[in-house]
Amino acid sequence: MFKPNIERLKSKKKVNHLVRALQYKSDWNVRMSAAASLREIGWGPIGEDGIYYFMALGEWTKLIKIGAPAVEPLIAVLQDHNSFPLHCEIIKALGAIKDKRAVEPLLCVLRDKKMHFRGEAVKALGQIGDKTAVKPLISMLWNEDDITFRCEIIKALGSTKDRRAIEPLIDVLQQESQKSRLDTNMNIIMEVVIALGKIKDERAITHLVSLYNIYTDYLNKKIQNALFTINTEFSNFYLAILNSDENRLSEIDNGFDLAVEALYHKNNWVRRQAIWALMVLRDYRAVEQIKKELNDNDLIVAGYAIYALGEIGDDRAITPLIEMLLNKNFPPCNDNNGSASAEHRCSPRSEAAVALGKIKDKRAYEALIEVFEENGCNCLMEKSAWALSQLGDKSAIDELKSTKNHTNFPRGARKAIDKLGKIKR
Repeated sequence: MFKPNIERLKSKKKVNHLVRALQYKSDWNVRMSAAASLREIGWGPIGEDGIYYFMALGEWTKLIKIGAPAVEPLIAVLQDHNSFPLHCEIIKALGAIKDKRAVEPLLCVLRDKKMHFRGEAVKALGQIGDKTAVKPLISMLWNEDDITFRCEIIKALGSTKDRRAIEPLIDVLQQESQKSRLDTNMNIIMEVVIALGKIKDERAITHLVSLYNIYTDYLNKKIQNALFTINTEFSNFYLAILNSDENRLSEIDNGFDLAVEALYHKNNWVRRQAIWALMVLRDYRAVEQIKKELNDNDLIVAGYAIYALGEIGDDRAITPLIEMLLNKNFPPCNDNNGSASAEHRCSPRSEAAVALGKIKDKRAYEALIEVFEENGCNCLMEKSAWALSQLGDKSAIDELKSTKNHTNFPRGARKAIDKLGKIKR
């Protein structure tokens, strides 16, 4: 087609020629001028010609509303290099229409690294959600350095809901989470978490919870949303322990076994919450499992195990708790000038004293007296004195009184003496 003289055709109202000019491939400006002229003449868009008319005028909402019949013309213009200024909006329209015929043309856009709008093409593929795009997208995931583009690929993989994407996405998550906090890209982690939730595969669960309480509260919410979407007994268990939700936990038939399994999770906070679950379930087997956590490398986890044993109140915990109480290798309690970020001020020794006081087993008496006589940190002496008062042994009064001249003699010891003195025996 020779380049049409739009002004001449318009002046003579050559509608058919103007309509033909809507598909002129050498100059997209000709298409725009032809469409504008047809609009002035009052031509009503008809069939495929109408689709080219709306493209030339940039009426993308109308094209999306037309839907499937607009796909082939849109693809034709996308493949026309002379219509480059229209490509971005065409890609967006194809994504909104969600027709599978657009997948291969969009992949062609992605394969050409010289092409602009590759990010828009990935978004469109994500909207379409066709599984044929999974392998090419996975390949691009590993071969692209641009963070924004990788995030769009991750979103698209999540939208396909194809389980072939699970392992690659988990690999990305692991690589990113192993970096230092300064080097970690939270956008990538966030998008992977969301994508894994959409795919709904149980293999993602332990990897999702491994990130819990490490980064931000916002990421924690996204992890919970992903677990909720996966919606299996396994994911519901983790939802229960992450939220300390006793009602949800009670509905899980396999709760005890899952809690025991969670005790071996690499995330310290998850291990702590697994202890909480065992404490809440009140299963007779829980004591032996929690006792193992007294040796956890993380003192917060060990401290929570001590607390749980005290709450359960089973005398099988007495011996290991006494060992914890007498272990002088633990750091002392934090005073008011201690670390502001510490979750617990108390040393495991002080926590063990409290737990022994709750269990009220007389076998703890000698150990508590020995610790009290150390004249150690004020907190440890306070807790030991309180525990002695709970045991109800009046012979502790003399031991407590004998330390009155110690520089760290706590008020709690005076209260313990008063309490023991009121016992009638």
